[in-house]
Amino acid sequence: MTRKLSSLKTEMYKKLVQENADYPERVIQIGDGNFIRGFIDWMIYEMNQKSNFAGKVASIQATPRGKTVPKLNRQNELFTLILRGIENGKIINKKHVINSINKAINPYKNWSDVLKITEQPEIEFLFSNTTEAGIRYEKEDFLEDVSPLSFPGKVAALLYHRYVYFNGEKTKGLIVIPCELIENNGEELKRICLKIIEDWNLPKSFVQWINETCVFCNTLVDRIVPGYPKEEDQQIFNHLGYSDELLTVAEPYHLFVIEGPSSVEEKLPFKQAGLNVHFDNISAYRELKIKLLNGPHTMLAVIGILSEIETVRECVEDSLIFPFISNTVEEEIVTTLPSSEKEIAKTYIKETFDRFANPFLNHRLIDISLNSYAKFKTRIWPSIYEYRIKFGDNPKRLTFVFASLLYFFKDVQEIHSHKIKDDTNVINKFHQFYNEFDNSKDSLVAFIKNLIQVDFLENNKDLGNLYEDVAEHFIRIDREGITSAILKLERDGDL
Repeated sequence: MTRKLSSLKTEMYKKLVQENADYPERVIQIGDGNFIRGFIDWMIYEMNQKSNFAGKVASIQATPRGKTVPKLNRQNELFTLILRGIENGKIINKKHVINSINKAINPYKNWSDVLKITEQPEIEFLFSNTTEAGIRYEKEDFLEDVSPLSFPGKVAALLYHRYVYFNGEKTKGLIVIPCELIENNGEELKRICLKIIEDWNLPKSFVQWINETCVFCNTLVDRIVPGYPKEEDQQIFNHLGYSDELLTVAEPYHLFVIEGPSSVEEKLPFKQAGLNVHFDNISAYRELKIKLLNGPHTMLAVIGILSEIETVRECVEDSLIFPFISNTVEEEIVTTLPSSEKEIAKTYIKETFDRFANPFLNHRLIDISLNSYAKFKTRIWPSIYEYRIKFGDNPKRLTFVFASLLYFFKDVQEIHSHKIKDDTNVINKFHQFYNEFDNSKDSLVAFIKNLIQVDFLENNKDLGNLYEDVAEHFIRIDREGITSAILKLERDGDL
């Protein structure tokens, strides 16, 4: 039986706990899931090893349902990261025990401890990853001794406490670097924070302090982090010689693009640590990643789960699903890209599918399906809309994917053992509709039209028969199953 990471008494373990123990906390991190630990916390670990950064992380749980804080606490904030894959034609299998986190806090139980972190003069940065659903406006009350529920609410409250504590000192603003995959994530987070500050009727001098001393950066992140390797954890533990509740697996590839003033690059020595980080305009990077990597990921999650497939690699190996996804990307997504990006896209697609086929990663579809509705809006809907505007017709496969998403909210809970993890309001919306659904096409079309007009459209553009086509695909999936529906679509082309 292997010992737990937290119970090790070896010199290596003592060194990891004590190493950099005198480094101050320089980073507040909101979110403690697999991605941010396998990306940001690893990068800070690398900077501490290879540069003069010399800083630690205070990790804050993002939502009330989080379960990572107790695990981090039990392991002295350590966790094991294994990077596995193929890089420059060579097999990579590296283990790191990440010790960049100094403390992990549940704000819903210990909000006062979170506020105290902002009182530390060394704090300079706020990183986050709360999924696409995190950066959105929610009206909520301001209670100084209680954590806001929303992520932007937490940011606003933390900044206000720091502003008050330091009496508006202009050297104490924070550099805010969100890693959520929405367009202009830094600008949008700032906009929502200012709206919340207005709701709370906080002083105008605080708003001025934010505008003059805080920097909100737009970013783009890229690394596949499947997380905990459930299917092979014991085998890995036997090899490591200890068990780790937060064992995390990721691919070696990583890309971080940060859009901000030169002062940000000067304070974050990513490049000195040899990391693939670019301080640049993110628009070109974002277009390719969101549409050609994240979009296929979301498609695979929905269609794969409905097909009773468990991992991304299994989907890539599937003789029906992979050609469907590949054709969707090449014929309906790439065709909407600017001409200048189409040649680059070909190389990017090949690299992406090679990464999906990584034999060392078991990226579970159920993990990718977290907040699928919000992900669909940012990753796939723009291609549907742009295709229709450009060609005056509906992209048949992307329209099918949309129907699959809607069916996902019905079928997964009814038939499969998977529990949908999405925004409560989204789940309730679908739950209410399916409870009252009379199985008529008219009511289905009306529901789809309302969804698109309320949640997706930003104008009153006429979308023609899009609603009806999505409904037709939905009915076929319901009647014949996802596999047969894909076969007929690929064979016949039309509905």
